[in-house]
Amino acid sequence: MSLVSRYKKIPLLTKLLFAMILGIVVGAVWGPSTAAIQPLGTIFLNLLRMAALPLIIVNLIAGITSLDDPKMFGRIGVKILVYYTLTTALAIVFGLAAGYLFEPGAGFVLEGKYEGVIEKIPSLGNTILGLLPVNVFAALSSGRFDQIVVFSAFLGVAVLFLGKEDRAALNRGFNLLARLFNKLVSIVMGYAPIGVFALIAVTTGKYGSSLFGTVAKYLGATYAAVAFQIVVYFILLLLFAKLSPVRFLKKASPLIITTISTCSSLASVPVSLGCADDLGVSRSVSSFTIPLGSQINKDGNGIMLALAFLFAAQAADAPLSSGVLANMLFIALILTTGAGGVPGGGIVSIAIVLDAFGLPLEVIGLISGIFALMDMGLTTMNCLGDLVGTVIVAHSEKLVTPLTAEEK
Repeated sequence: MSLVSRYKKIPLLTKLLFAMILGIVVGAVWGPSTAAIQPLGTIFLNLLRMAALPLIIVNLIAGITSLDDPKMFGRIGVKILVYYTLTTALAIVFGLAAGYLFEPGAGFVLEGKYEGVIEKIPSLGNTILGLLPVNVFAALSSGRFDQIVVFSAFLGVAVLFLGKEDRAALNRGFNLLARLFNKLVSIVMGYAPIGVFALIAVTTGKYGSSLFGTVAKYLGATYAAVAFQIVVYFILLLLFAKLSPVRFLKKASPLIITTISTCSSLASVPVSLGCADDLGVSRSVSSFTIPLGSQINKDGNGIMLALAFLFAAQAADAPLSSGVLANMLFIALILTTGAGGVPGGGIVSIAIVLDAFGLPLEVIGLISGIFALMDMGLTTMNCLGDLVGTVIVAHSEKLVTPLTAEEK
């Protein structure tokens, strides 16, 4: 048997684990010079993003049209939105709790100024309006994935109201396209071990020696909040889906490795869909809930905003009342939901929150410097949350195939 044949027979998870371990070793040994292999990782990210947009559109529409019942779609939509809202609110609370526990801002000396664009806090109405595309082609060209998801959902629902023959014909067509783009993703994942190795090596080489003092406390608080949130996911899995965390993690391992290396919820959508398949979830559910979650389920952003807020307040020795904390939680919920419409992403969202409460913006310099290290855990948690919500909703609708003894 040739080496190529032997390599092909190795499970993808094994390849990814080996690539991640090798990347950590190479990054620790060669340090910042590993930046030379950054293009290998960027290629992987670009390939995933290339496949993600068409995959999201056709899978989402195919999933909705296969429901054959607008009421069922309505039930799934309400359930997943309630889940996403509640878990994000809980993530903000955990972020505040971790901030009080670790006190990363205590004793931090403010130096320099943050110079950036500070947007106004969007209203709830504007946040909702921002999800609706005025021009779907403009949304496609500008990469507004949140608007694309909303448009695809409306298109899928419209198909449900067509005649039986037209609906069946369109459903077959979208399912065929879904299989085509799933095959494209499987080709892209053949390159995944190389991309994961490069991304992990570069990250380890860049940040390996900078984890001390304030940075260590801030990262410790971040990952403590992430751990609390993931425990909540596992409890929800046991309560509502009767699924053990160990079994879930076994099926979700490819997703975890992908999110750690890419730090991208969007790029991880194809892998999330594959993990949902492995967990027996019907594509009629996962094709809607996972793309939607990649845009509006931002538990990680909630933790990031809460910690940044408390960090700045501690550094400035600012008094905080329960009313201020409650107001901060509400503002953070709005910003996490509408994050796709905020220019500059997470860092600008932090600036909005700090400016709203008159807190020093200088702390953003530190947060920006370690953002990639936080983002690995936050993105992984976001995607696991999407997958957990998908499994729970699928079980509630009885749209899940029980795992066999071998699959377990």
